[in-house]
Parts: sequence; structure tokens; C-alpha cells
Amino acid sequence: MKDVAGKIAFVTGAASGIGLGMARALASAGAKVALCDIDINRARRLVTELTSGGASCVAVPLDVTDEASWAQARETVEATLGEVSILCNNAGVGGGSGLAESYAPRVFRWVFRSNIDSILYGIRCFVPGMRARGVEGHVVNVSSMAGVLAPPNSVAYVASKFAVTGFTLALRNELKSTSIRTSVLCPGMTATRIVETTARLRPGERAQGVSAQTAAAMNAILSTGMNPDSVGRAVLAAILCERFYIFTHPEWKPLAEARVADLLEGFGPSAQPGYADDIAAILNGLSQTRDARC
Repeated sequence: MKDVAGKIAFVTGAASGIGLGMARALASAGAKVALCDIDINRARRLVTELTSGGASCVAVPLDVTDEASWAQARETVEATLGEVSILCNNAGVGGGSGLAESYAPRVFRWVFRSNIDSILYGIRCFVPGMRARGVEGHVVNVSSMAGVLAPPNSVAYVASKFAVTGFTLALRNELKSTSIRTSVLCPGMTATRIVETTARLRPGERAQGVSAQTAAAMNAILSTGMNPDSVGRAVLAAILCERFYIFTHPEWKPLAEARVADLLEGFGPSAQPGYADDIAAILNGLSQTRDARC
């Protein structure tokens, strides 16, 4: 996408953090931006701030875990701004802190609904229209360095962010023959309100216990993180040059290299000497196999 000016962008979780950073960057480049968030009052205050500076923006209520809410938000945006060609799936939650065996299944399901089901809903909501119109489009899904590496004591969050990374890789391959490009954002520490947002949004009976001391420590670490506006500008640059991976924190590169080396080390001789997959035929077969409805 050579230029975002005049394009309609739909950004989830846009009332704070990375979502707001993306909204600001896109608006500054001339895009018309829908700031979509469950905290609609905060989103409206931010729209007032942005429009006072000349941006074209609207605030739209959205619960990303509810597919009907997506449909309502799309109707609102199309009626006020036009048809969406940039989708930024940013909204998500943390998963609490604890060992894997300590997580209740209901907590896992809630984190996945927020972090990965929401992305599926966004794709179902907007990609068919982009395809049908044949327009230049771009989808940005927000993962994390936790979706590339695997820090301990946050297994629900890590698993959901690995799912986002894998989902986006598969989506890129599905959209190769279209005019829709994809990116996956994998930031490191960023000064966001994710701890506060997670505590506010999760139902009490689904809460993974996080002590006040742990929450304070997590907030202290996040407060020293990268400015979300810097991350937003990096996303805009990636959209303009059609870059798939967006790594904003290069200091994590040695750990990523170590993970890739660890992965490659797992390849040895064939488990069945003389046998080898016909990779080209398998991939071609998969590309031709598609149910009308899954």
C-alpha cells in the first residue's frame, strides 16, 4: 500500500496503548480512522482530541469477543467513514501469572476468546468485503515477542500470542493471490495499560489470581517500556512497505536467533530412511482443498 491517505482504518483497542498509537499514526498520514474500543467514553475523548488537530476519526463501541458487536461496528463505520481497507486487530488481554498447571481452563478460554477468537471475528467481518471489491487492503494482527519466544509463568498469554503469529502466517499464504497484504506485530515491552485493562475486563469468576504486589511489579516494568506512539509509527511504515514481520525491539533479536537455532537442531535423519514428503505436492494439494463452509 503506497499511501494510506483517504483509506478507512478500523483499529481495535484504540482507546489506549498500541491501538491508540496506530490510530494516531494512521490519522497523521491522512487515513480516516475508526477508534474501536469497549471503553467508548475514553475513545470519544480521544476522537475529540484527534479531530481538533484536523484528523478524520470516529469512536465506535466494540466488544471484540462478541461477533455481533463486530457486525454493528462495521455498519457504523461504513455509514460514517466508508468501507474499511485497513484492519488493525490490536485489542487483547494479559493472562495472569502462574505455572501452567495452576491455570483454570475457564481462564484459558477467556484469554483465547479475547486474543485470538477476536482476530478471527475481525477477518470474517472485513476480509470478504476487501476480496469482493478487489481493493488494496492491509491486515495487521498484534502478537508479541511472547508469540515468538516463550517466557515462563504466562502460559495462557504466550499460547494465545503464538496462535496469533501462526494465524497471521497462514492468512498471509491464503491472501497471496489477492491485493490484501498482512503484517504481524511482535513488540517487546511497551508502556500500555494491559494490566489495568485485563483486571477491569475479566469476569471475577474467571480471574487468575494476581496479587497486588505482582500487578505493581508488572506495571512498573511496563511503565519503562517503549512509547506506544513509536510502535504505531513502525506499524504505519510496515503497511506502506508491505512488510510482514514488525519487530520494534531489536534487542530481542539474539533470543530469536537462539530459538531458531534450537528449532533447526531438532532436524535429524528421517525417521523412515528412504521416505521424504513431496512438499510441493502437499502444499499444492492443501491450496486446492477448501470447504465452502468450515
